[in-house]
Amino acid sequence: MKRMLKNQQMVEMIGQLQPLLSQRNKIGYVAARNTRMLSDQLVEFEQVRRDLIEQYGTDTEDENGATIKMIKFGTPEFRSFCDAIEPFAAIEHEVELMTAKYDDTIGCLSGEEILAIDWMLED
Repeated sequence: MKRMLKNQQMVEMIGQLQPLLSQRNKIGYVAARNTRMLSDQLVEFEQVRRDLIEQYGTDTEDENGATIKMIKFGTPEFRSFCDAIEPFAAIEHEVELMTAKYDDTIGCLSGEEILAIDWMLED
């Protein structure tokens, strides 16, 4: 099915698919394919996001002691980052997504998981 999706919607959809990628059934297959299709559409957006994190972020140590850039929620830098990324997050693309049947989820997914991926299920 073809859909017009904003970059931010696609980022959220990828997050909804993550828990399903380890499944060795049709749902796992469809989740993997849709993750790839969505990720391919987000290449330029992810580069813009990384560049803005580099611009507005501050150096922080991760749990291994490596220096990484982070933007803390609620800071002026976070607001600036949000303002700068918003026009890119709103850009729409036409994306071809694979669907699965609701019947394919029986015995494989919880109700919460079904609700999370309702956008890729059909009767």
